[in-house]
Amino acid sequence: MNVGNSVRKAIEDWEAGELDAAMLHACNAIDGTAKKLYPKLGSNARFTQLLRDNYSILGPMGFPGINLADTRFPIKVERPKAPGGKPDLADVIYGIHRCSHGHGDKLPGGFALIPDARGQPGHTTVEIQKGSIRLSDRIIFGLLAAAVMCPTNKDQKVPGGYHLIFGRAAEKLFINDWWGRSQDFPAVAAKESLPSVTLDFKEWMDNV
Repeated sequence: MNVGNSVRKAIEDWEAGELDAAMLHACNAIDGTAKKLYPKLGSNARFTQLLRDNYSILGPMGFPGINLADTRFPIKVERPKAPGGKPDLADVIYGIHRCSHGHGDKLPGGFALIPDARGQPGHTTVEIQKGSIRLSDRIIFGLLAAAVMCPTNKDQKVPGGYHLIFGRAAEKLFINDWWGRSQDFPAVAAKESLPSVTLDFKEWMDNV
């Protein structure tokens, strides 16, 4: 799988308003990257491991202000891999979005992405109910950033001008300048002074 092509297709589909297709290609970019890094792991384990290893990128880019390492969601997914047996964001993205799109199925009700990445910079909307979560479409770009910045992809390319946008200042991160540079992103993220809130859904965790 060519990760650069998946990144390009995700951006093009997002531009066209095709959020499900964009999310599929973003998940493909993660899949292709994870196969390089963890060739001996199964698809679930390697996909979710890659996301957990890159929460410091995925979080600020796609779900800012939330402590993704410790937050567990009241969502039912098959075989969650997060410590403690309850699903974290990596489990939700794999179990709901990657598996649904990868199998050609519609998303379950209550999981459609919220189209707010075109709106106010730095404003991210998430809707969580017992049994469902609607993520901002910014999560697409969080996934792309995690793939792009992974050192194993430093040889990849996209057409000139393709970029990601970060934060309230709408800073442009030109993708061809950011391949393989995960170690440089913390300095960018630090400009935002984001909180790190652990969401608590203990009352909703039973019987989901």
